[in-house]
Amino acid sequence: METTTERTMTKPVAPPVTFKRIATAMGFSPMAKANLAEVYRIAQRCEAQMYVFHIGEWTERCETTYTGFLAELGIPKTKVELVCKEGDPKEELRLLCQDNSIDLLALGALVRENMFKVFTVSIARDVCRKAKVSLLLLTHSRVEGMPCERIVVNGLDHPKTLDTIRTSLWLGSKLGSKELFVVDELSEKSLIKPDDDKSQLNSERKRKQIEREQHSRIEKMLQSCEVPVHLDIKEQHVFGKRGYTIAHYAKAKRADLLVVNSPDTKLGLLDRIFKHDLEYILADLPSDVLIVHTTKDNAYE
Repeated sequence: METTTERTMTKPVAPPVTFKRIATAMGFSPMAKANLAEVYRIAQRCEAQMYVFHIGEWTERCETTYTGFLAELGIPKTKVELVCKEGDPKEELRLLCQDNSIDLLALGALVRENMFKVFTVSIARDVCRKAKVSLLLLTHSRVEGMPCERIVVNGLDHPKTLDTIRTSLWLGSKLGSKELFVVDELSEKSLIKPDDDKSQLNSERKRKQIEREQHSRIEKMLQSCEVPVHLDIKEQHVFGKRGYTIAHYAKAKRADLLVVNSPDTKLGLLDRIFKHDLEYILADLPSDVLIVHTTKDNAYE
């Protein structure tokens, strides 16, 4: 059951992870123009400097196409910093983000990935697994834009979660979002597998006890966050596989954006075959996905 609690804006203990330098990659794919428009809108809302990275030779045709996009979208050339570099796209994108102090890299992404095509997956997926910046994967960019009304954010019991929630609240205030769902994914292993009426009752009691404990934890985190007055905050506690469950929930809620923690470690071939956590989301993106990069790995401050 979803829980809604009235809250007032309070002074945050620490500021959220914000985005002052936002970049995207210009590859001249069929979605290039729409992605450019989408990232520019986000940069404007966040009052951020926008960068466009092009990996490869910058030809006269590239210049003509790029200039045409800017003119058609009404984007002043002075508002965007274009950086071109040749080399391996996956590696150069990571280095360009590092050299230009990028906070958020926004990339177009395919909605579904075949887990066996591990050497031909999109650049977006590869950068997502390795980059040390926050990643925004755009699945349904449109030139005319779409409102970001519903945000789903993970509420895991993890050191990075507080920063992730703070960032989702900050971004929701910038994008004018109306609802934010904090989804706490809980392991089914913590429950007693019922085989009779008595064990069924014990399992239900255990479930409610866990939900109460996790509700208190999330409420404590939210009390240290600055919650926009126009944003309706709801909690949802669900038992199931991490990553898969929140992706399914985001799809069922028709969320416009799913916000999750960055992975603790780099993911390799075995992670993509034996899926867990983030890989369930990347395999079948339910919406636009924001992966908030933080370096905390021990405990809440």
